Amino acid sequence: MRFADSPERGNALLLALGATTSLIVAAGTLLVAVTHERTSSEQSVVNSQACDASASGAEDGLAALASNANYTGTFQLTYGGPVADVTVVAWASDGADNDGDGSADEADEANYLSVTSIGRVNEQLDGNGALIERASRHADSTTQVVLQRTQLNLSADQAIYVDDAASSFKFAGTAFLISGNDTNLDGSAGPNAAKPGIGTVGDPAGIKSQLKANQKPKVIGQGGAPSVATVPDIDLPATMSSLKPMATIVFNGPDDTYNGQLGDFVNHVPVITHAKGNLQLNGGTSGCGILIVDGDLTMNGNFDYAGLIYSTGAIRFNGGGGGKNLRGALFTLGAVTGEDITINGSVDIRYSSEAITLINTQLSSGMVVVSWKRT
Repeated sequence: MRFADSPERGNALLLALGATTSLIVAAGTLLVAVTHERTSSEQSVVNSQACDASASGAEDGLAALASNANYTGTFQLTYGGPVADVTVVAWASDGADNDGDGSADEADEANYLSVTSIGRVNEQLDGNGALIERASRHADSTTQVVLQRTQLNLSADQAIYVDDAASSFKFAGTAFLISGNDTNLDGSAGPNAAKPGIGTVGDPAGIKSQLKANQKPKVIGQGGAPSVATVPDIDLPATMSSLKPMATIVFNGPDDTYNGQLGDFVNHVPVITHAKGNLQLNGGTSGCGILIVDGDLTMNGNFDYAGLIYSTGAIRFNGGGGGKNLRGALFTLGAVTGEDITINGSVDIRYSSEAITLINTQLSSGMVVVSWKRT
C-alpha cells in the first residue's frame, strides 16, 4: 500500500536537512579554528627557535672576541636544526658608516666592533647568502651587539688620594707605612720619581696635624716626611662610572663580605671588581686590578692587592689578623660621618707605576657592551 506524501513529512525532512547543514558548518568552523590555532602554535615555536639561535650565535661571537680581541670574520653554527650566521666586524676598517654620521671608518669608529647574528629556521641560503629555499613555516631573527674596546689611561699622583683636605684620619701605632716612592711589584725600587705619600685637594696642613711625631716618618715620598701634599683634583665619580661597566666581579648587596681572590695577585692577572654597596674583605683576600666600592671598604686580616682602589666612602684598615699590602694607589671621597681613613695595624701602602702600567696594558684589551638589540 503506498501512502501519499504529507505536508508534515516534508516539513520534517526540511528540518532534518537544516539541522545537518548546521552541524556540518559548525564542524567546519571548529576544524578551521583548530587548524589555525595549531598553525599559529607551530609558527610560534619556529619563531622562538630562530630567536634562540640568534642570541646563541651572538654569545658565541662574544666568546670568539674574548679569546682573541682582534678577531673578525664570519662563521655558521648549527643548534640541532636552527642555524646562526655570525659576523664580527671592526668598524675601523669595514668601509661602512656604522655610526650614521655620514663618514666611514673615521676616528670615532676606531674602537668599536659589532657582532651580528642571524638565526634561521627552515631557510636555506646559497653560497652568496641569498635565500633559495624555505619551508611553509620558517623564521629568522637578528641580534646585533655593539662593543667598545676599553682604552685605559689611568694614573696616580700619590699613594693615597683624599678628595677633601679636611678629611679625618685615624692613625693608630707605628706599624704602618704610606710611601709615594715608586715601588715595583717585587718590592724593588721603581723607575719613576717619588710622589706624595698622601695627596689632597687644598691645604694639606690639616692632614699633617693628625700625625703624631713618631708617625710622621711613616708617611714618606716627595717632599720628605711627612709626605702630605696638594695634588690635582680628580673627578672620582666620573672615573668610577667609566670603569664599572667593565667589571667582571660584581657584589650586588648593600653590604657584602668576602674573602678570596679578586684577580691573580701572584701571576699579576688583573680584573675589575665592583661592589654596589659597602664591602668587607676578611682574611686571606688577595687580588690584582681595579677595585671599585660604592660605599665603605673595610679590610680585616691579611690583604694583598696590586692595582687601584676607588671608594666613595670610608676606608678602614683594621688591626690584627695579618698584614695589609697595596701596590698601586688608593682613592676615596671619604665617609659621610666618622673617620675617612683608618690606618691600624701592619699596613703597607706604596705607590707603584708598574701596577698601574699593568692595569692600563692588560685591561685595555677588554671590551664593553654598548648595546644589544634583537629584531
